[in-house]
Amino acid sequence: MKSIYKTSIYFLTVLVLTSCVSEIPNTSNFEPKVFISGFLTNGTEYVNIRIQQTVPIEEQRLNPINDAQISLYTQDSNGNDELITNSFDIVNGMYRSSEMITSVIGNAYWVEILLEDGTLFISDKEVLKPEITINDIEITNDLNRVIFADPIDTTNFYLINFLFYRNGSLDLKVTELTNDVLFNGNSNATFDSTEFTTNPVGKEVRVSISNLNFNTYQFYLNQFAQFENQITNAGSEDDPGQLFLPPPANLTGNIMNMTNNTRALGFFGVQSSAQFIKNF
Repeated sequence: MKSIYKTSIYFLTVLVLTSCVSEIPNTSNFEPKVFISGFLTNGTEYVNIRIQQTVPIEEQRLNPINDAQISLYTQDSNGNDELITNSFDIVNGMYRSSEMITSVIGNAYWVEILLEDGTLFISDKEVLKPEITINDIEITNDLNRVIFADPIDTTNFYLINFLFYRNGSLDLKVTELTNDVLFNGNSNATFDSTEFTTNPVGKEVRVSISNLNFNTYQFYLNQFAQFENQITNAGSEDDPGQLFLPPPANLTGNIMNMTNNTRALGFFGVQSSAQFIKNF
């Protein structure tokens, strides 16, 4: 099964966007926009959310927002809503929950963000899906394959990471996106990466699978398409400078600006993740 979009990223995670600027050539018409990015996963952990404003294309800097009020909510399977926390520590636009949060599979989660000027953002309610069981990994000179159990009778969307380590150091990270249209319900579903390593002998391979909601999956698709477009138009993927090119202003996700009833830039993703480690 080939992925819909792929990108190979050396020494870079794709789950948190560390900067965002708006690609608007005419700075005289530039209007700053709020960009929000964060996620909640299975288990017990801190929840991190970044909030910042976009800046003109020629300014390579961050413009963090440090005065927002964030409330994290959950809804159980019976439809009961509960405030989990509204206490966050803030450092340079990064908000971290003051306490670790224990998530519940099957519950829905969302955030409400109130800015100092009264602008209100609310993310879509997203259900935390079950963790995927990974059965095995197969790595050869021309194949990266993960074998896992796909849930029955539901459409699933996956973010799959292949991480290759040698002597404790990360050699290569390959990130893929796919859905389960061709293997829905298969207890031994196989996914083959569209890019592979050479000479896997002596490497430790870690594969993680994140079970996504559709809106988060769509946001990652747009992000990957943006990255590939940057590489195509601005140089080689091997040029580290390409990783820091400014993203365009169309990375809208699952957050609504309730003040003007428009989609905001960024997303708050809810996803469960599983990892499998194997030495070759």
